[in-house]
Amino acid sequence: MRASSVKRTLTAIVVADVVGYSRLMGEDEAGTLRRLTQYRSEIIDATVARFRGRIVNSVGDSLLLEFDSVVEAALCAIALQKALAERNLPLAPSKRLMFRMGVNIGDVIVQERTLFGDGVNVAARLQTLSEPGGLCLSSSAHEQIAGKIDAAFRDMGAHQVKNISREVFAFGLSAEAIANMEEPTPPTVGRSRKWIAASIGALALVAAFALGANYMLQRSKTREFSARMNAILSTTQAKLNDRSREKILSDYLAIKPHRAFAIAPKAQSHWWTGDWATTEIGVQKVLERCQLAFDEPCQLIAADEDLAPGSGPNAPPATDLTNLSYSGDFDPAHIPGIRQIVADRADVAGYIHAPEPKAAAIHPRGLIAIVTGASSQRRAESQALKLCNDDDAAKDGDGPCYLYAQGNKVVLPQRRTTAMTPP
Repeated sequence: MRASSVKRTLTAIVVADVVGYSRLMGEDEAGTLRRLTQYRSEIIDATVARFRGRIVNSVGDSLLLEFDSVVEAALCAIALQKALAERNLPLAPSKRLMFRMGVNIGDVIVQERTLFGDGVNVAARLQTLSEPGGLCLSSSAHEQIAGKIDAAFRDMGAHQVKNISREVFAFGLSAEAIANMEEPTPPTVGRSRKWIAASIGALALVAAFALGANYMLQRSKTREFSARMNAILSTTQAKLNDRSREKILSDYLAIKPHRAFAIAPKAQSHWWTGDWATTEIGVQKVLERCQLAFDEPCQLIAADEDLAPGSGPNAPPATDLTNLSYSGDFDPAHIPGIRQIVADRADVAGYIHAPEPKAAAIHPRGLIAIVTGASSQRRAESQALKLCNDDDAAKDGDGPCYLYAQGNKVVLPQRRTTAMTPP
């Protein structure tokens, strides 16, 4: 690595690790993996985002989190432990997923959105000193939060830890102390609420005026668009009756812009999607999801409330999308139909470097499930498919999940709905 390519920064780091993960996996591999995935999607991701953090990496049972503020890092760790403890309550003690957490502030190396260096290593060692359900801070992190977080930290003194030449001074917060704390809230930032309320009120008046001025024009445009779309659907979707077409158009217009609508000519079916950052992204994603769902190139019919040029039964044939035929090494940029927030997910962004055996599965609704460090390659593939198909969004319909990657190799073009590796 050339010195000019190295970027260093001072940042707050949280390292979390599941207590007794090997035992949990040995006793109930599928159940442990399912609970870990649920905790991640239902608790961890949202809590980290609420405290303005970033999930840098997620490998197996370990998490590496980054924050601009050590106060937010410590508050987030406390909030996570409180939420996880509550989620564990209905479970038998042998089934509970409990984390140890270490918090540090230090200088790190940043390379391709990943963090390296002594600051990360110290946080990882502090994690091992934490009690289950609690957290452990470095002395430098403890100094920064003094007077800002009301918590009963205990001075744990100096420790000689693995791969760190100097002694590490630690402060611990027990699971019992966390349970007795009030629910942490992110520190407020920005201007006063009174100023914000006044600004919102002024903006609302301007918006209301603009909406009133354009209401009649937009209503007329929507009626015209619906009539033309209905005519296209009646000639390209023979299986639909009048009531079905009206319901489809109503549902499409109800989703947030930017939205797009495509049809699969051979399957005589359709796909729509919305709430994208730009119309161009919406168009790309609807064509990718449509082709993934129906295994044929699809035709764009509409973007927002504008019909695509040449749309309808006489439209030119659609182009086979490269992301659907890609079979190289796993790369989030090549995954079809997913949102950027999914591509940035730690398990997705870090998949190529995650431990084998591993596999990934995908669903046309933009879901991707990942399993790494499984006991066998076949089990990794089966578990990835099961996790994907068990997702509530996949259960709503629109077909099965497909095996996306076997190890680091993308196998989506084979359209496998079962494990590839023989028993």
